[in-house]
Amino acid sequence: MIVINISCLGGIMDSKKNRSFISRLGLFDRYNLSFILSSLIPLGVLVLIVHKYVIPDLERAKADPSLIFSLSILMYLLVFLAILAFFVSRSATRETVETLRVNNEKLNSIFTVSESLSREVHLDVLLTAVVRRSMELTNADGGLVLIRDEETGDLVIEIAEGTGPVTVRSVPYNSGVAGWVARHQKVALINDVTADPRYNAGMDILPSFDTGSILASPLVSGSRSFGTLELLKKSGQPGFSEGDASLLKSMAGQTSIFIQNVEYREEQQNYFTHMTELLLSALDGTRQFWPGHLNNTARYTYLLAKHLGLPDGQLKKLHYAALFHDIGFVKLNLREGPPRKLIELHPEMGYEMLRPITVWKDVAPLVRYHHERYDGEGYPHQLGGREIPVGSRILSVAEALDTMVNPKSYKKQTMEIQDAVQEIRAYAGTQFDPRVVDALVELLETGYLTPEG
Repeated sequence: MIVINISCLGGIMDSKKNRSFISRLGLFDRYNLSFILSSLIPLGVLVLIVHKYVIPDLERAKADPSLIFSLSILMYLLVFLAILAFFVSRSATRETVETLRVNNEKLNSIFTVSESLSREVHLDVLLTAVVRRSMELTNADGGLVLIRDEETGDLVIEIAEGTGPVTVRSVPYNSGVAGWVARHQKVALINDVTADPRYNAGMDILPSFDTGSILASPLVSGSRSFGTLELLKKSGQPGFSEGDASLLKSMAGQTSIFIQNVEYREEQQNYFTHMTELLLSALDGTRQFWPGHLNNTARYTYLLAKHLGLPDGQLKKLHYAALFHDIGFVKLNLREGPPRKLIELHPEMGYEMLRPITVWKDVAPLVRYHHERYDGEGYPHQLGGREIPVGSRILSVAEALDTMVNPKSYKKQTMEIQDAVQEIRAYAGTQFDPRVVDALVELLETGYLTPEG
């Protein structure tokens, strides 16, 4: 039993070794190996058997010599044909494998482009990258992207690469190859533009480019047509292939999705911006204190954060935190109780208002802690030192500055900005973060800090 198990184990190890060797071979080498094992070796064994056993038996039986000769010739002919078939098949397979390799590289390029462009938020950058990559993959000399104008219906040339100057930016939707492709939502492969009625030579769009071939694919997502992705080759050069057409169609499909995503993000950003402005206008109009405080505080906050070297992502969050730092006042009625106690509730109320909103979830904590003191004597949670988010520490200094220098604030006497900075400096280490106060002093000395917006 032990011997059998060891034998089986050896067989498994040999099998794994063979599979490991074969797995290291390329597709072309695997084909050669399979052809030799399945065709040439069995045929060689057959010839050997015939010469060793069949022909000697025929000679001993005094068979017709011509039969023996014919049988020998037939065997050698079979060997020759098998070897010839091997080299013919080998050549055809090499071409097939090379074609597959090239197509695989192009497909990988499309995936790579798709992955990199899926994060792109600027439409012009995205379209330029698509055209350039499409030109590389198809060896095109020029490329265009024409986007349909929703108002006029015309196709507008947004991107032109390798074509030289463009004299006409707008193309009628019912004219030319681009218009035909956009209307019919089909790929156009034209390797002789002079023989194709869809090509409108009368429109001198590219005066310095002698167009010989055109490959164009529609930019379509669902039932919506965005326009046309078009590649060009100069006259006298080899035209485009069906493989190029398939590749461009795939690229155009991905591009259409990218365009739709960019438009969606722009619409969302536009909606977000307008809603923010609307909310700030309402807040500014209903505040119990003074107008302009929100924008002034946001400006001082930005200057301090930038001077302290905060990254752009934090600058953006801190900007909105400064704009919304007093939003909690919207839910307060100072006539309902002692004003001081009610006022101390507004950071927490602001936090609760912003926290459920996804785009402002990182802004909410900055609002929550902007009235905490560096010595831990602030509100609402009596945090101290580095327990307080750095954005809240910056916001605290910025708000205090506007309160002192803004003539519309609740302070009875407005201070000059130099005096206000000195006042804040006196509370460094108690109410304010000393590092933020140092940044405020440096901004004043460099002249960047002014009370005007």
